[in-house]
Amino acid sequence: MSSTPLPPPEPYERATAYPEARRPVPAPQSRTVGLIAFLAALAGVVVGSILAVIAGVQAGGLQQYAGFDGQADPTTFPPDASQKAIAASVLGIAAFAVYGVFALWGFIQGIVAAVRNRGRGWGFAAVAIAVLGGIVVIVAFVGGIGIGVGSGV
Repeated sequence: MSSTPLPPPEPYERATAYPEARRPVPAPQSRTVGLIAFLAALAGVVVGSILAVIAGVQAGGLQQYAGFDGQADPTTFPPDASQKAIAASVLGIAAFAVYGVFALWGFIQGIVAAVRNRGRGWGFAAVAIAVLGGIVVIVAFVGGIGIGVGSGV
């Protein structure tokens, strides 16, 4: 061991830092996925509501055949009323089936659009319409029943 101290370190040259890590600017993505989801959900609500109103009018027209207890015996319906009952049933099922299929499509595709940022606003709107559109279809059906009862169709 020697008692001589170590020489002071040599001055270092200025170190250069690595350049800042940056992501490349992504190209603007198309909003088509979100827009299609929105249109699918909206179409489901609109078409489902139209079919529900028609089904409600047909069902409301059967009120005149109900007894005092509010029950109708389908075996005593005239042929015209039987056709109305069949039409009301088929249209009611079709209304909720059309709404369900298109709303499910819009709901799923809206979530995909929101997650992938491919029309995020349209995707959020599609999800909201798909979820809340069932209320619109039910109200349309009940409104159609009211129209059918009032008009006696």
